[in-house]
Amino acid sequence: MKTIVCALALSLSLGLAQARSTEALIEPSRVVLVSGPDRSLDQLKQAIVRGGARHNWTVAKDESGKLTLKYNKQNKHEVVVDVSYDLSGFQIRYVSSVNMKHDSATGEIHPFYNKWVANLSQAISTEINQLPLK
Repeated sequence: MKTIVCALALSLSLGLAQARSTEALIEPSRVVLVSGPDRSLDQLKQAIVRGGARHNWTVAKDESGKLTLKYNKQNKHEVVVDVSYDLSGFQIRYVSSVNMKHDSATGEIHPFYNKWVANLSQAISTEINQLPLK
């Protein structure tokens, strides 16, 4: 029994250590929109807002052709990204983070960042694809 408890404790501690490691910050590729229905910049902006809201991203700043989105995870972790957009596509770029072990010298960050941004990009794409045809 003691061996099982020790093995369980060791596997849990290894899992925690692995979860706290860092990996390369991935800047997602620009998403190019295929030609199809006419879309307005306002429709794209609203699709970005809705896509972000699906995963609890909020709009921190709204500029022409660019939204700054913020994600707060349990008031422990925060990520801020810019989403630049035009009629041909959108691009997500890292702006800042809190408690995500970001190291600008090595380009490393907590692995959850890449997951959260990939989910954001997919949700935005889904929202854009659901825009009504004209």
